[in-house]
Amino acid sequence: MNILWTIITATALAALTFVDPQGVLGVCLDSCSQAVTTALSLCGIYCLWMGMFEVADRCRLVQGLAKCLSKLNKFLYGKIDKVAEQYISLNFASNLLGVGNAATPSAIAAIKQTEHAETLSRTGAMLFVVNATGVQLLPTTVIGLRASLGSVNPSDIILPNLIATVITSIVGVALVFCAYGRAK
Repeated sequence: MNILWTIITATALAALTFVDPQGVLGVCLDSCSQAVTTALSLCGIYCLWMGMFEVADRCRLVQGLAKCLSKLNKFLYGKIDKVAEQYISLNFASNLLGVGNAATPSAIAAIKQTEHAETLSRTGAMLFVVNATGVQLLPTTVIGLRASLGSVNPSDIILPNLIATVITSIVGVALVFCAYGRAK
């Protein structure tokens, strides 16, 4: 994938050089400046949510969330150990709040707890699908990006995003059920 993006970028820069040689440097500098600005605004959003998740973990709210989600986790993943269930619950909470990048560390930790063979198990496949299609009640990252880029109403995305993530999650979970069967 890195090779593909490198080829696309090099081709675009070469084409721009031939079309507008004086504009190449300006476009490159503007793009770099915009990338740094966006990265810094995302950094603030992630620091806030990662701090909140750390506080929730230290206050034992994650364990309470795992307990509340235990029936759903059992239905989706089958029998899993308590540590994996806590990581999966934290991942689910991160996705619900729309902080996808904050969900990744807990998903990786859950995969390490559940996967011990070279072949992906049903639990690992379900975790991958639920993490990738995670239902978002409040897409905080997208709202933060829209606000930082000057959107008039950055929260307009909430309902369409909720509908899209619910549909993709249902389809993804159904496909895992079709491929692996019901959890044991």
